[in-house]
Amino acid sequence: MKKITFIITAALCLLLALKASTANAQTSKDPCANAQTQVEINECQGREYKKADAALNAIYKQLMAKIDTEGERAVLKAAQVAWIKYRDADCEFASYLNKGGTIYPLVYSGCLTAHTQERSKQLRELLKDR
Repeated sequence: MKKITFIITAALCLLLALKASTANAQTSKDPCANAQTQVEINECQGREYKKADAALNAIYKQLMAKIDTEGERAVLKAAQVAWIKYRDADCEFASYLNKGGTIYPLVYSGCLTAHTQERSKQLRELLKDR
């Protein structure tokens, strides 16, 4: 009898803990903390890309401000424009087989995010040398 009471008590405690955990996840300010549907996951990955893009733009502007000559700024701008075209084309290729599917936005923006974060890293290194 004590064993059954213990098991029931333990099960109730577990259920209460799970309910509290679910409630915390649902009231979390970050809706991506508990994204479950493909639409939610796609939206969250899109937000990650937007954050990465904003960080890249900030680093790019800092680097442009540190460059003294107009010629060097023009070359950096041309390189950045070419890099953006490369990134977009490469991600289009990487996600091509998913085109038309519900996972396409996740794959495409995930690729954009990864490339953008890598480019930010490259520009940060150039900024350190200035």
